[in-house]
Amino acid sequence: KSFTAQGTVGAMATENTAVADAPAQSLRLTLVPPKGGSHLELAVNRSATGKELKLQVQELIGIAPESQLLFFQNGCRNAAKVVLDDSSTLDAQGIEDAATVTVRVDQAPVQPEASVLRQSIAKNGGSSYYYAHANEKELPLEHRFVYGGAPAKLSDAGEVTGEEAEQLAATPARTINRYSWADEGEFVCIYISAEAEQEAVQAAGDGKGGGVKAEFGPKSVELRINNVSKEFALVLRNLEDEIIPEASKHRVSSGKRVTLKLKKKRTNQWMRLVKPQR
Repeated sequence: KSFTAQGTVGAMATENTAVADAPAQSLRLTLVPPKGGSHLELAVNRSATGKELKLQVQELIGIAPESQLLFFQNGCRNAAKVVLDDSSTLDAQGIEDAATVTVRVDQAPVQPEASVLRQSIAKNGGSSYYYAHANEKELPLEHRFVYGGAPAKLSDAGEVTGEEAEQLAATPARTINRYSWADEGEFVCIYISAEAEQEAVQAAGDGKGGGVKAEFGPKSVELRINNVSKEFALVLRNLEDEIIPEASKHRVSSGKRVTLKLKKKRTNQWMRLVKPQR
């Protein structure tokens, strides 16, 4: 059986009840109980804290908050699971709509100093297989999810000549300005959500009609969304580091978001999405 919960923190789930359209300030989350239980869906206010979410989880699956360890994972399937903080709001921690929250019971999160990587370096020093990571610093929370940005204007995106210039002149595109991005390990993911760019996401539909096209270069990405009357574009040049174009791709979640997945050429962490122009 699957269950659905609706409302703010404290609401009980009822069997086979559909979630009504949640207000903009709400997040729709998928809850994964421990030991392979049936997935649950719930809606929670973005301003709720991790502790308040645990109270709602308690009502859904009967596990006391002090025994819960919650991890969240945003839309990209390659995203790392991040431990949910009790005192911060879900919005401040970067949890996005349609994120997955996994419940573990009575498990302490592995601290960086207790990881296999750090233990190997401490024991073997310079001969450790992981020694190249010895001086790495943790990426600050405020750099893990960076919202917005300054995409290149179509007129400044680079030289456009011939057929391409005629096409752009005939169908001027609206620039996509509001998006978020995150370093997800092997990939850097760019998210264009319906909350931020409603018209563009609506124009993308289910992505199956050929109206959504993404072109990837070693240090660039260009997304174009076309429907009968409108065209939207996101053009990013001079990315922070090189990507592998043939391994990069896009995905459309109908009515929710368009995701660009940039496959990193190197696995170093990105502190920014685009380098500033000099």
